[in-house]
Amino acid sequence: MMGKATKTIKQALCYQPQHALWFEAHHALFNRVAAFYFDVINAHVKLLDLPTKEALTALEKLTHRTADNPDPIMPLSEIEPNIPALFRRAAINTALGSARSFFSHLARWKAKKAKAEAKGKTCGDRPPVPPRTWRKSPSFYAGMYKGRTTTNTLLKIWTGTCWSWVKVRTLGGDVEDGYVLGSPSLIRKGDRWVLHTPVEKTFTSPGKIVEQMAYPETRICSVDLNLGDHIAVCTVQTAAGTILATRFLKGGKRISGFRKR
Repeated sequence: MMGKATKTIKQALCYQPQHALWFEAHHALFNRVAAFYFDVINAHVKLLDLPTKEALTALEKLTHRTADNPDPIMPLSEIEPNIPALFRRAAINTALGSARSFFSHLARWKAKKAKAEAKGKTCGDRPPVPPRTWRKSPSFYAGMYKGRTTTNTLLKIWTGTCWSWVKVRTLGGDVEDGYVLGSPSLIRKGDRWVLHTPVEKTFTSPGKIVEQMAYPETRICSVDLNLGDHIAVCTVQTAAGTILATRFLKGGKRISGFRKR
């Protein structure tokens, strides 16, 4: 049995002052396109019943003008002409994720409201609303970035007037051996821009807990939380239950009530 480990590499970017304005324009366009596709999904809710890949194809047919589809129902070109396909698909997937989340919450609220009304009560919860503002971080699918090294990468950016390849210097960690690179995202942190890249590693699963406990060399770390003055008590045990080491983490009374305050 195979398992997967995923983590995110966070890299600060070194860039020229005008590039910050381009990143802002790129971010704004991405969110305009994502919001546009959310509206398309809202007008064709049945699309959410489809698998993601089929829903993406259907959304492109509804919005993208081609030789075989010259008159889409809701043309994306009204937002901005000549949007790259990979940029469009990243925005579609973002909109699909937001739409699935919204309609899932809406369905739960409707069920809760119906249950309350059946008992002659009123539902005190407010209904969920669609996103009022969009601040999603744009992802760069393969083809929207290239030339990645340990110190720099090229990103295809909307500058506000055209699409341009921008070389940025990256600072921080890079991909370790055995990990597969995912699609990086441009993240705003205050007045700076950083690059977050998910990486994934496949490994052999250690098996079910029952199988692991069959080996005498197995070690278990158990943690018990919130025991009086102890934040936690940690013990390392053998598979047979013999305690090998214990550590007490104090300070529970000192931090008690912090969350409420």
